[in-house]
Amino acid sequence: MFVRSSQTACFSHLYCPAGMAGFEQLYGELKRRRVFRVAVVYAAVAFVLWQAAEIAVPALNLPDWALTLVVLLSLLGFPLALVLGWAFDITQEGVRRTESPSAVDVPQTRVPRWFRRLEAAAFVFAAVLLLIWAPWDRGGAELAAFSEINFLDSVAVLPIENQTGDASLDQLCAGITDEIVGQLRRLGAVKISDPYSVERLQALGLTTRQIADSLGVHKLILGSLYGTSADVSLSLRVSDSRDNSVLSTGRYPGDPAEGFNAAVSMAGAFVERYLENSRITLASVIEGPSPQGPGYESYLIGKTAVARRTAEGLARAREAFNQALAQNPDYAYALSGLSRVYSLADTYRYQLGGEGYQAAGFALAYANRAIELEPNLADAYSARLLIARRSLAPVEEVAADCERTIALEPAAADGLSWCAQTVSEQVEVDKGFRAAEQAIALDPQAAGRRVALAYIALQLGRFERAAVEARMAWQLEPALMLPRSLEAWALLLSGEAQRCTGLDLGPHAVVRATCLSALGQTDEAQAIVDSVAAALRAGDFQNSVFTEASRAEDLAGYYAWIAEPMESLAWLRRAYELSPTGVEPRLLESALFDRVRSDPVFDREVEHIRSEIWPKVLTAERAAYSQLFERI
Repeated sequence: MFVRSSQTACFSHLYCPAGMAGFEQLYGELKRRRVFRVAVVYAAVAFVLWQAAEIAVPALNLPDWALTLVVLLSLLGFPLALVLGWAFDITQEGVRRTESPSAVDVPQTRVPRWFRRLEAAAFVFAAVLLLIWAPWDRGGAELAAFSEINFLDSVAVLPIENQTGDASLDQLCAGITDEIVGQLRRLGAVKISDPYSVERLQALGLTTRQIADSLGVHKLILGSLYGTSADVSLSLRVSDSRDNSVLSTGRYPGDPAEGFNAAVSMAGAFVERYLENSRITLASVIEGPSPQGPGYESYLIGKTAVARRTAEGLARAREAFNQALAQNPDYAYALSGLSRVYSLADTYRYQLGGEGYQAAGFALAYANRAIELEPNLADAYSARLLIARRSLAPVEEVAADCERTIALEPAAADGLSWCAQTVSEQVEVDKGFRAAEQAIALDPQAAGRRVALAYIALQLGRFERAAVEARMAWQLEPALMLPRSLEAWALLLSGEAQRCTGLDLGPHAVVRATCLSALGQTDEAQAIVDSVAAALRAGDFQNSVFTEASRAEDLAGYYAWIAEPMESLAWLRRAYELSPTGVEPRLLESALFDRVRSDPVFDREVEHIRSEIWPKVLTAERAAYSQLFERI
């Protein structure tokens, strides 16, 4: 019987007898050829390369796939390095092929077993370290994906003009505009500017070219409605904003007797033709519901009012959404609108009836009900995302709502902005910053977009940018006080406390006191702080437009600045007792709290306090849902 020799049964002249002796000789040969050393050195170099790439890719504005390519190439090169390490040696005479055991004197000294185990453990440790630090997953890869959305086209829709002479068709025009925006927004390939910003720029008297430049879009959609209340025709024109040339025109008939269904059908016919003319190929798009129907007019009023973020605007929005629900109790868009009202009222610290945890419970209950009624409603998922993120829900729950929101409406400014804030808190601040900038590009006239970016800039330590964005926010909406306090914190942290003291901060007197303290005016600062603290303990702010939580947050920041961790902790605890938003997370993570963050008691207590927030909100949600919907 033919028996193949042990040497020919093995590769590259490796003598491989069976059993433990064979393993020891294999181990010795791997060590002689320095394969282990090659593996460890390669792993160390790859690790350094990955870290350098993570810094260089965003700094050089390279696409995200560049980092993926670096990782992939380094992984593919690992087995090649081992093969080369086996086959070749680097010597003083250059690179040459490793000689077989028969051609060299192989030391016969037995390697201690403990040393072999230690060396093997070191190799395994290096491999595990590479897997842990691989840059494709930082504990939130699903969130990081939201920071980069590449649009194939960019467009703004100007309000449809009613040329029929029949004022009763004004709402049909508004419905057509809203429906075109909604359908384009769901495509994902088209950057579509938010109607709120378009209308504000138009109200300023800007030309169409100036509007397009302000929004950063290449195309404008302009249209008019002609005809009578019995028979109408929609005329739409797509123009190139750069030279005002007409790219396409079309007429779309409709029957006003069909109500808002006419708006849906006319908008749908236009969008289909728009995509054909633009030659945009889309992947499958999840069909979302239309807001058209009973209560739609009230919904549009509330939608516009919410965008302002003022106390008056949110109160008006709540009234409008409730009017919509009176006409249609199962109107999911109005339910998600009410969820936003309660979340934003707590975010901007307004007393709107139902404060703190009760407001959060209402917000979550309304969002959950909207999702039950319309599982493909992006507005509802973004509303739930907002309250969940603000209430410190588990990151996997927030990430799921982020993913659903972006999948349903990739070009919606609210969803993108709120996902950006989640990215900045849970994944990487730089990625969240870029996503927040994209949200501003979609909706540059909305103060809320500026506030979100200012907070992320503050967290990043980009204090000048934070101050600029905060100032732009309150200039857009002068009644807003939150961005004024945010600008003051940014000026303080950038070393410009003197400018901070000159701002009109309204209810944020303690922020001004912190700036005075930084200027050495400690007695005046402490007098302001003591006055606000005494009024807060006495309940003097219960009838104010702004909640007590805003003052408690400011006091926590003041004592953090003067490095008194226990006083800061006491007011931070009070802020979280009053509201699940307590102290804004990005403010807490900023340099304002650097002087107390290292205190072990402060750090431990903050984590404990924050861990109790979400369970309290869930309890409040169950009570709110029972009160609002169980009778249905």
